[in-house]
Amino acid sequence: MDKQRYPALYEINTRVWLHKFDQPGLPARLPQIPDTYWDYLQEKGIEYVWMMGIWKTVGHDQILKYALEDGLQDAYRYALPDWSKKDVIGSPYAIDQYEPAAGIGSWEDLAGLRDKLHARGMRLILDFVPNHFHAESSLIADHPGVFLPGEETHLESDPATFYRHDGKIWAHGRDPYFPAWKDTIQVNYFDNRARDFMSDQLMKLGAVCDGVRCDMAMLMLNTVFESTWRHTTGFADRNTEFWDRTISRVKAKFPDFHFIAEAYWDLEWQLQQLGFDYTYDKRLLDRLHEGNVGSVRGHLFADPDFRDRSVRFLENHDEDRILSRVNTREAEAAAVITYTLPGMRFFHDGQWEGKRVRLPVQLGREPLEAACTCVQSEYLYQQQLTEWIRPVCKCTYAFYEKLLQYLQKPIFQKGTWEQIEVEEGQEQILAWKWQMKKEHLIVVVNYSNQTVPGRLSAFPDADKLKLSEPWRALSYPHSSLTLEVKLYPYEYRFIEYTAG
Repeated sequence: MDKQRYPALYEINTRVWLHKFDQPGLPARLPQIPDTYWDYLQEKGIEYVWMMGIWKTVGHDQILKYALEDGLQDAYRYALPDWSKKDVIGSPYAIDQYEPAAGIGSWEDLAGLRDKLHARGMRLILDFVPNHFHAESSLIADHPGVFLPGEETHLESDPATFYRHDGKIWAHGRDPYFPAWKDTIQVNYFDNRARDFMSDQLMKLGAVCDGVRCDMAMLMLNTVFESTWRHTTGFADRNTEFWDRTISRVKAKFPDFHFIAEAYWDLEWQLQQLGFDYTYDKRLLDRLHEGNVGSVRGHLFADPDFRDRSVRFLENHDEDRILSRVNTREAEAAAVITYTLPGMRFFHDGQWEGKRVRLPVQLGREPLEAACTCVQSEYLYQQQLTEWIRPVCKCTYAFYEKLLQYLQKPIFQKGTWEQIEVEEGQEQILAWKWQMKKEHLIVVVNYSNQTVPGRLSAFPDADKLKLSEPWRALSYPHSSLTLEVKLYPYEYRFIEYTAG
């Protein structure tokens, strides 16, 4: 399979999403997914399919023991007003062990899915949750050395972080800035037995998928882990980073295996140096939400290697749906900015359809969202849809249909990218150019709620160019080194020409 330079990743909340393929009396598992669905994603330019949440969890009674806290119930009620306990299926990030959940499929089913994706030039991504397992995982009895133990004094002084299970005291999983996740038990990266065990799990996954999205990958870094747990015991090996050794081990046997890091706190570059192929770019999303165009512009001057290995996204299972934060026009402008940059282009199931509700990962059923009332929607999108595509906002679906097709232009993979400087007084404009041999493509966005006049100084010294704006169905001659543009609030334009 040929790998795209800037691939597209698609996240699926597997346990919920599978229900759209249920038949009367036959809940859908992996084999029941129609081939036409994978054809659909292939046509949209998706290369990596992330099947989030396929691993085995604990029993329902154990799940409910930890998943009914007041804060969680508030989140359930907000997303799914008619929720009940049977809808609570537990977090896919508090797993029992790395075995496919019975309701999803078997190892053979996973192999069959990977074969189907490979036949379409696509790759399978699965979860790896290195920091913790479920607080009552069956692994605790058989592999106690994997987990971080505590003492009576820890439990007495910090009962929110430590707990008693089967007569012993253990630590819940946590990061250094937030309270512990009470449905989890912390893996003990102070102990080489834990490091070896988790490395072995990745070797097992290397045989069944093409890569992993690593949850909270920075928590395993020696400095972070020590700052979180320095009050317990010391490192067995301070000189070796878990990721450096483990990624090298996995790639020695599976050289095409890819590691994608969920990462924050400006530790993304360090993780790339330790072997991660891609790391989250949460900074870009935060700056877009802030509307700080100057900080977005500065962010894009990052080192080219780091920039190319950044994961660009507008939403995922941890983030609010973009249309719950901004209006449709602003969301489109944010998408044009996010997905016409170098790097991995990350889409979330439901994003193209315009969904607005972020479902808590503990729930196994999603709400039926009311369709938008946009008067243009019926005129903008008339295509016959399959039964498993149900746009909430047809305007948004039509936009992504157009954008995803446009992003498959070779220039977005094989071209070189450079940011275009804007003149004083035009600070709300973002602009950049892709170039592939004689082909040039300029992206310009007014990311503000004000109309902004602009001047683009990005054209060669030529007697006459023919500029084309395919999204506006325009074509016109141009003979100046600059181009005057007037951009309405959140307007974006694509300008193409041939020169050189």
